[in-house]
Amino acid sequence: MRNLRKLDPGYGQFRWVVLLLAVAVILPTVCLLWFMNEVVKNERLVVRQKLVTIYKNQLPTVARRVEEGFSGGCRTARQKTRGLDGYRQFRLAVADHHYEGLIVYGPDGAPLYPALSAGDSAITRPAERFADAWELEFAQARYEEAAQRYEQYARISDGRARLIARLAKSRCLRKLGRTDDAIAECREVAFSPLADTGDSSTLVFLANARLLLLNWTQGPPEYADLLAQTYRALLSMLYRSNQAGAALPADQNLFVARKTLQIAEARPELAVCTREYFEDSLARLIAAEEQSLTFIEQFPVAETLEDWRAGTLQRIPSPANTVHYGIMHRDDSGSCVTLLSHEGAGSLLRDYIREFQDIYVEFRLLDDAGRLVLGRAEPANEAFATTSLGQYLPGWTIAVHFRGGNVFEQAASEQIAIYTWTGILVILLILLSGAVAAKSIGKQVRLNKLKNDFIATVTHELKTPLASMRVLVETLLEGNYRDQQQVTEYLQLVSKENERLSRLIDNFLTFSRMERNKQAFRMRPTEATAIARAAAEAVKTKLSRGNCVFETNIPEQVSEVNADPDALVTVLVNLLDNAYKYSDNEKRITLNVERQGRAVCFTVSDNGVGIPRRAGKRIFRRFYQVDRSLSRRAEGCGLGLSIAKFIVDAHAGAISVDSKPGQGSTFTVKLPVMAGRRQGRSPA
Repeated sequence: MRNLRKLDPGYGQFRWVVLLLAVAVILPTVCLLWFMNEVVKNERLVVRQKLVTIYKNQLPTVARRVEEGFSGGCRTARQKTRGLDGYRQFRLAVADHHYEGLIVYGPDGAPLYPALSAGDSAITRPAERFADAWELEFAQARYEEAAQRYEQYARISDGRARLIARLAKSRCLRKLGRTDDAIAECREVAFSPLADTGDSSTLVFLANARLLLLNWTQGPPEYADLLAQTYRALLSMLYRSNQAGAALPADQNLFVARKTLQIAEARPELAVCTREYFEDSLARLIAAEEQSLTFIEQFPVAETLEDWRAGTLQRIPSPANTVHYGIMHRDDSGSCVTLLSHEGAGSLLRDYIREFQDIYVEFRLLDDAGRLVLGRAEPANEAFATTSLGQYLPGWTIAVHFRGGNVFEQAASEQIAIYTWTGILVILLILLSGAVAAKSIGKQVRLNKLKNDFIATVTHELKTPLASMRVLVETLLEGNYRDQQQVTEYLQLVSKENERLSRLIDNFLTFSRMERNKQAFRMRPTEATAIARAAAEAVKTKLSRGNCVFETNIPEQVSEVNADPDALVTVLVNLLDNAYKYSDNEKRITLNVERQGRAVCFTVSDNGVGIPRRAGKRIFRRFYQVDRSLSRRAEGCGLGLSIAKFIVDAHAGAISVDSKPGQGSTFTVKLPVMAGRRQGRSPA
């Protein structure tokens, strides 16, 4: 390295460049890592502030949408039900608008729905005209005579009285065990045309007759069709008005609906009939009617609701410690109140608050008494924003809370991931750029070192033969020789050194052309054996000296190759010359030529020092020398094999070596034969 510094004054500059490059890579990397760490820490605070700002800005919009949506929905529901009879209003409110009860007051303030029964006892006790038959049935248990007496009354009566007598007769027949007769009699009563024209009291009587018929026909299988027919007839009376505008009173309707639902639960085959008449759930209608009846008990007339503001959601106190809400609507046709349960109010308002149903925050919807309507009972964090819900929901508020857990970590994770991966990418780019720059500088240093070695080698290699020739020529010029034989010997030595000098110059010129990609080859069909013979002839004199045995195995003809003969002779001469230089005193060198498939192989073998395995591929690099001390002794500069590989590659061939240290080396050159040329054919 000390010599390198002397030969290359720029070496110190390269050292400083490497140091500056290391600083240019390490310093930005450290700064970037620090910056990323600070960004990650601050991002959580930034995310919290962003979330607070976003949700606070959303709150007024949400409150306005709740107010508009709630009031608009209430107005729409009232417009759709206005002018309809009580039950149609009730079913629309429950089925279409998901209310859980309805109260309708007329212009005079009296309730139109739910209407209660007037206390008609036609079912529980007989009329005065049936007193003797009643005595026979219930007091004396004389069922046969009672049945005959009821038949007599049925013949002389009309309307509802006739139906009452016939139903009483069927009851007596049932007690006598005459079930078929009892069912036939009851069937005529249950399916009376008065179901379409009778008043509410008649409808109550017929509904009870149909319930009685259902009880009698549930057992015998032969009455399955009559059971389904009666069940459908009973369903047709529920939550409807007949052709005369009469309907079951709400309390009686509720009683019949409950019984009907019980029968359907006991007889699953009747559930299909229920769905035919009530696409909306019958159980839901029953629950809503129960709430309606409970409310009308608290507020029997409209005057009891004078302090209610129209269109607002009011909390209704309940004796059962349950919370319900009502919405008052008033117009010239009267007023109505739609009812909502605690859960129903939450369901109605849930869609209006969908902005706060995400992974970062949770909301709590509180009514005017601070009761929780929607949301978690015990939030993980304090509310960071609250707002009221406007004039139609007086006192109602929304409180927004951040969810539990590391919510800010979750919210910031995506942005942090972007920062992290961006930083990693930048660091990798910096390191990659530094590695590329370091590799380039290292390559430049190695190239400069090779150039220095090349200059030193060229200087040495050219200086040695020139010095030898100068000494020999000066000796001859001064006449310092014994005889003509010594003159001849000196001239032969001069010729040898001149040959050596020419070979070195040829290699250097070839290397120069290789570097500039200006080496030109004159390709033509050439017999491979001719190339081998020319190479053997070129080195024959040198390889015949001293203790060297040079053998050739060159057939008369092998095959033609498309090649520059002079260039390939140079390859073989370099290989043979290396075999001579790197062999010991007892040298044995062999040149073989043979055909292998679609290729011609030139093989040069020796018994020299060999090549280590790790150096097997590097020996074809420019200026590479396995052992520099050996190379100096053998007069080499590391260009011969690289020139040989360049020439072979240009001929679409391959060169390889098989060697073991101390056991010699075998170099093989493979060249493709010419297409269409047969083995052994002479060149044209």
